[in-house]
Amino acid sequence: MWQHYSTTFLFTILIGLCSLQSAGQQSTGIKLFRFGEPDKEKPGVLTADGSHLDVSAFGEDYNENFFATDGIARLDKWFNSNRSKCPKISDNSRIASCIARPSKIIAIGLNYHKHVQESGAKVPEEPVIFMKSSTALTGPFDDVIIPRNSIKTDYEVELAIIVGKRASYISEDSAMKYIAGFTIINDYSEREWQLERPGAQWDKGKSADTFAPLGPYLVTPAQSGDPNNLSIWLSLNGKKMQEANTSDMIFRVERLLSEVSKFMTLLPGDVIATGTPAGVGLGLKPPQYLKAGDVVELGIENLGSQKQTLVSPIQYYLGDAAYQDYQAWVALGVGGLPHTFDGYQTLKKLGKNMRSPFDVENLRRYVGKVGDVETLKKLPKRKGPRPTIAPFAIPHRQTDQHNDTTIRGIQRKLIESYAADTKYQLAYKRSFFERHNNALFVRDSAAGNPAMMPITRAEIGHVHPTDGSMHMILSPSDAIVVIENGWGELHGLAGQVFAPGRELAPGYMMIYSPRTEKELAVVKQILEAAIRFNSSK
Repeated sequence: MWQHYSTTFLFTILIGLCSLQSAGQQSTGIKLFRFGEPDKEKPGVLTADGSHLDVSAFGEDYNENFFATDGIARLDKWFNSNRSKCPKISDNSRIASCIARPSKIIAIGLNYHKHVQESGAKVPEEPVIFMKSSTALTGPFDDVIIPRNSIKTDYEVELAIIVGKRASYISEDSAMKYIAGFTIINDYSEREWQLERPGAQWDKGKSADTFAPLGPYLVTPAQSGDPNNLSIWLSLNGKKMQEANTSDMIFRVERLLSEVSKFMTLLPGDVIATGTPAGVGLGLKPPQYLKAGDVVELGIENLGSQKQTLVSPIQYYLGDAAYQDYQAWVALGVGGLPHTFDGYQTLKKLGKNMRSPFDVENLRRYVGKVGDVETLKKLPKRKGPRPTIAPFAIPHRQTDQHNDTTIRGIQRKLIESYAADTKYQLAYKRSFFERHNNALFVRDSAAGNPAMMPITRAEIGHVHPTDGSMHMILSPSDAIVVIENGWGELHGLAGQVFAPGRELAPGYMMIYSPRTEKELAVVKQILEAAIRFNSSK
């Protein structure tokens, strides 16, 4: 009896292995990966004993032709005869994507029940299909470049299917015969581009360079386990963000392969990313997006793991020195330019036109013009050296000698009080120049200085909540008095046009942060001079 059951059991196993071998062209012991520098990758295999071996002598990369010609089975046979000749791969070698660039990367959206819930979407009646560019393909441990001007880059761990042979209008029942293996993909996404840009095309946010780390291994179905029941996870900076099981997928692997084949012919080596579980940055409250320096780690049961570091496009395209400069700029906080690649490039162009902030001789040519008034005939000398000013055109910020929160609170209330006093006819609203802080405005621009209104859009001045310094538009005569007595300095672009429809008045200047109530009383005099200048007819 025991012999009968044992023989039956062994026979069943053999039948199963033969079926897998013929259906999916599978190896029974090796996992496929690629290694080497970009554009110089070579094929390798991971053996059952954990050895990483170079199989470039086999003469083929893991590309469409390889899979189309029963490549895994041929490689397995060749490797069994040539293993002793295959050199070991250095531990320092770069691990590339586990397949060569495929004809296409197809992805599935909203395919986990809990992810649909966190997205606030409805459970789809059929798979949501979109594309990722094949140029997004990269290695599983390569740096990921945050795209130029991106502010909402997000992560998505996903199980990926590698198609084993040409497939068109295939059935679910036969789908596994068309699968070469499984691997891991991180479906990086730029959410603003995916969901907020005109055209409502997900592809815009999915296809940036390095947005498809793939690998490390192509694992055959014989070794992967049930693809519809694998644990899957992702961590951000050591904190677990996604943790689920592929059993939470709405559409199973077989259904996805069948469904996609109805809308396009799948070629050997094509990739299908099967969707991500809950826990993406978009789904957090508030949303949390990736920034330079973040480390993302992810893995799937039986398939291995990946690790990527997020890199700023400034660091990648312009080098380390520019990136350090960029970080110093970002540390100043928000201003009139976005912290993006284009924002930084604009900043550097503006910096080339900066003038001396103490150039009173240039100011003198405006005295008596542009509605100039002389309000500040005399000011006391400010005590001590001038503060240090960051070397950037925007934001124009003071880096030391800041006032404390108590003085800053009084300072803010002082500005608001002028807007509340009806005799001044002023308003307190979002700054035209900085776009992030509130500012004092002439309420009715018709009652303002006609020489200034087209330039200032009726803005008089605003306080910077991070350092207590202020920007004010002063008359040329008053600006000279302020500079000579040490209470402020001109913006380096004062009097210049620095963008279409954007220019700074000749007397656009920084007033240093008042450190004491006594200094605040002097700043109050300067503010009243700015109100008079901008409100005069």
